[in-house]
Amino acid sequence: MRLPIVALAALGGLGLFCDDAQAGRWLPTIENPYCPITTYMLRDVPEQAVSTKDPRGRPVIVVSRRTFRDRPSYGKFLMAHECCHHTLGHVGKFRKGLGGQGPQPFFYIAPELKRMELEADCCAMKLLRDRQEADGIEAARSSMVTFGKDPTGAYYPTGYERAANILLCAAPDQPDE
Repeated sequence: MRLPIVALAALGGLGLFCDDAQAGRWLPTIENPYCPITTYMLRDVPEQAVSTKDPRGRPVIVVSRRTFRDRPSYGKFLMAHECCHHTLGHVGKFRKGLGGQGPQPFFYIAPELKRMELEADCCAMKLLRDRQEADGIEAARSSMVTFGKDPTGAYYPTGYERAANILLCAAPDQPDE
């Protein structure tokens, strides 16, 4: 859920130079079938995808054009996963936890990051399962397996933990929460 500097600068510029009708007009977007949140596809994004809010507080998702070009099935998972961060309230919780008090409050939210990633993965699996997009589910699982015993990000679950969670949540007998 970290927003790269390039994406932050692009989104920040929207609020400074554009009114609501023009904001984001020059940034490429992609249709997101998993939620009605504006999703930007940017070329120079070091992260694969991030969920955040624009300068006016509206939810947005930023995805890497390279990831979608190279791994379109995994791109489905990324969009669903980032939608889930918004719908589950993770973005607001993350921003509230950090506040404006510097890096120290991050220490208190860091343990939550693992739980939030697993929740967003599970939510994404249900979205993909309901849309019968098995390719997105398998792409997510196989991508996580490549991390093995290593965390998939700072304070995130290991690749094996996420892959197991993905299989559990993608199972057809899992009730929706």
